[in-house]
Amino acid sequence: MVASRTGLPQDLIRAWERRYGAVAPARGRTDRRLYSDEDIDKLRMLRQAVSRGRRISDVARLPVAELEALVAEDRSASDAGSRVRARSRVSADSLLAEAIEALEALDRHRLENVLANAAVEMSGRTVRQDLIVPLLELIGARWEEGSLRIVHEHLASTIVRTFMSASRNGNDRTNAPRIVITTPAGQNHELGALMTATVAEEAGWNVYYLGPNLPAEEIAAAVRQLDAKAVALSVIYRDTEAHVVDEMKRLRRLIDSSIPVFVGGRAVASIRSRLDEVGIKSPGDLQEFRAELQVISS
Repeated sequence: MVASRTGLPQDLIRAWERRYGAVAPARGRTDRRLYSDEDIDKLRMLRQAVSRGRRISDVARLPVAELEALVAEDRSASDAGSRVRARSRVSADSLLAEAIEALEALDRHRLENVLANAAVEMSGRTVRQDLIVPLLELIGARWEEGSLRIVHEHLASTIVRTFMSASRNGNDRTNAPRIVITTPAGQNHELGALMTATVAEEAGWNVYYLGPNLPAEEIAAAVRQLDAKAVALSVIYRDTEAHVVDEMKRLRRLIDSSIPVFVGGRAVASIRSRLDEVGIKSPGDLQEFRAELQVISS
C-alpha cells in the first residue's frame, strides 16, 4: 500500500529506511511495519527530491517541512528552465524522426551525422534522455512488430555503441562505481542493454558495456577483475526463459552476494518470481533502475 501511495518500489523504501533512517515506522504485533501519514508524506517528498537530482544520503533525515521547501525550490528552478527544455524537446523530436528515416534507409553516415548534430545542439544529458533512449525504444518496438528487420537493429546498435563510447571521452569517472552491462548467453539483441547503459551513465556510474551474449562465467570474471559494484542484463527472447533462469542462478552463485544483479527486458515479466527466488532484481522500468543505482552509489 505504501509503495502504491508513494510510487516507490518496496525494496527501495526498505533500503532508505535501513541505510539512511529516512523513516522509522512502528511495528505491529506481527512485526509488520505500520507507516503513518507523515511517513508517507516524507517518502513522497524524498522521491521528488531524488528525482530532481538530490542525493538520498543528503536529504533522508530532513523533516517534512524542510523537504517541502527544498522540493519547491527545485521545482522553481526547473520551471525557470522550462523554455530551454521545450526547445531541446523540439530539437530532439526532429532529430529522432530523422534518425529513424536514416535507419530505415540503412544510411549509416546519415544516422551518424544525426547523433553528431545532437551532441552539438543539446547537452549530453538531453541527448541520452530525449534522443538515445527513445530511439532504442522505438527500434525495439518496431522490430517486435515486424516493421524493422534485425539488420536495422544491428546497424543502430553498432552506431549507438560507438557514439556512446566517443561521448564518454573526457568524462573522468575514475572514482565512480563500476557496473557491468551485457546480455546473458543466448540473448543476442542488445538494444535493451544499450538503453540500460545510457541510464547508468546518466546516473553517474562508470559503465563497462561488454556487448551481447555472454555466459555467466564470463560475466562473473569481468565483475571480479573490474571490482564492479553492480551487474545489469537485458533479456528479450521469451522462448529461452528456462535457460535464462539457469544462467542467472549460476551467475548469482559465482559473484559475491552483496553485488546486486539487475535484469530487465520484455522477457522478464513471466520469470520475475523465479528471479526473485534467487536474489535477482528486476526493476519495473528504467526509472526504477535509475533509482536503485542512486541508492547504491549514495
